[in-house]
Amino acid sequence: MKHLMRPTLRVLLLAACAAAAAACGGDEDPKPVEQGDPCEPNGHIHREPTGDWCHCNKGYLAAEDGLACVPDPDYVPSEGFDFGDNGEHACWHVTNGPFVTVNATAARHPRVDDFHTYYTVKLLPENGQYVGTFSYKAFTTGNFVVYLSSPDVPVTLTETAVSTTVPQAGAQATGGSCDALKHMVGYELTDRVQYTLQLGPTSLPELNMVIEHVE
Repeated sequence: MKHLMRPTLRVLLLAACAAAAAACGGDEDPKPVEQGDPCEPNGHIHREPTGDWCHCNKGYLAAEDGLACVPDPDYVPSEGFDFGDNGEHACWHVTNGPFVTVNATAARHPRVDDFHTYYTVKLLPENGQYVGTFSYKAFTTGNFVVYLSSPDVPVTLTETAVSTTVPQAGAQATGGSCDALKHMVGYELTDRVQYTLQLGPTSLPELNMVIEHVE
């Protein structure tokens, strides 16, 4: 009888331990801790396979560890947007290329971020007018200009990851270096950031465009 009771006692002991652990929550998985945005309130986080980094607002820069936005001691507020040569260099590409035709589609957003390229952009019909949505990734931080063949085409630029509209820094007619590009829209963009560019709605089914970084 002595040998027959030992397994029974062992089973009772294990059951008691399991009950105690369950009562204390020992078998429960820890609740996941929600990750906040360490870059707020002066920026927002970009979580990418290559590593997280802060996209900081104007007047701020990333801290040494890249995961906080701190005041930029060298920041000087600009007075107006600098359009550089007012389209002279962009007009050079009208004649010399390279030339690329891109068709707007409903399935995806075609890229329009080739360097120094004269684009012929074909838009999609929508509600009696034409629109097109495209993808643009900045290759540096600074002033960028969208040069268009018509001033009558609405331009909307959105930071793709956070669906936030990027405000236009300025808009005006080109300097008259060519007839193919007549309008300029300026933006302050950030290196490595993916943007979504929407053109239209407009009555024009097709237009020409160059996007340049103003150095």
